[in-house]
Amino acid sequence: MFGYIRAHKAYLRMYEYEIYRSVYCGICKDMDRRFGFVTRFTLSYDAAFLALVDLSVRKKKLAVKNERCIAHPWKKTMCATCGSDLSYASSVSVLLTYHKLRDDLADKGFKKKLAAYALLPFFKKAYRKACVRYKPLSEKISEAMKMQVAIEKDKNAGIDQACEPTALMMQAVFGELGKSAREKALLARFGYCLGRYIYVTDALDDLKKDIAQGDYNPLKIYMANNGIEWDGQGKFPKQITDFCDVTINMSLGALADCYVALDMKRFRDILDNIVYLGLKYTYDQVKQEKFNKRNKDRKGTTTL
Repeated sequence: MFGYIRAHKAYLRMYEYEIYRSVYCGICKDMDRRFGFVTRFTLSYDAAFLALVDLSVRKKKLAVKNERCIAHPWKKTMCATCGSDLSYASSVSVLLTYHKLRDDLADKGFKKKLAAYALLPFFKKAYRKACVRYKPLSEKISEAMKMQVAIEKDKNAGIDQACEPTALMMQAVFGELGKSAREKALLARFGYCLGRYIYVTDALDDLKKDIAQGDYNPLKIYMANNGIEWDGQGKFPKQITDFCDVTINMSLGALADCYVALDMKRFRDILDNIVYLGLKYTYDQVKQEKFNKRNKDRKGTTTL
């Protein structure tokens, strides 16, 4: 998935982290059972957040036990069992990763293309399997990706237009979880705002690379429209980070309003951490160029 939705671990209590990690490990094993061994290597903590929201909204049980896995073959760790029903999170992870791999084939970066060529054959069957179970959702994601491709080919879209496909994807993903009309509407709005946050954070994270490679990035359009000259070397220009701050803060504020209205009870402390601390911390890490999508902070001084 995207890699920007994660908890701020420094503010998680030990038992909360164990639950959070057990859900992540449970999704990993669920992906292996349902879609094949290779798919689990593309898992991110975004899926763990989606699973926790799913478990909370639908009031599902979470059963965990100590198990070994490929990441910890010698030491047993807490892992959510198959009885916890993490199928939605694992299926969404496959659907989004498949489209991300297809998008990476058009990327100029050699490493991304190589990884996409290597992984895509393993995801074709998994993708078809996930589509059978969640066909309407897969169609919405596919339409959003087509919109994204068109925007990137045009290379003139501003930040709001460029955010729309990701926002619509996440709107569809979270909207599926609601039971009542009110809950569906709130979750859809929550997902939409989360999608905007993801796209802007990703655009800032990729800005230097996109300038160097001559790829489309809506922040380059903003720079051109506002006479900001920057060659992609050194720190981000303050005008860029200030612009992103406004967009991010508006998205996170609207997202928090929906979250409060949903009033989710189960796993509330972990979800609070992600919504109120983790998302902002991740964005700040991107601004400081210390963010690593492999869930390891880069070395250096961090401002808290």
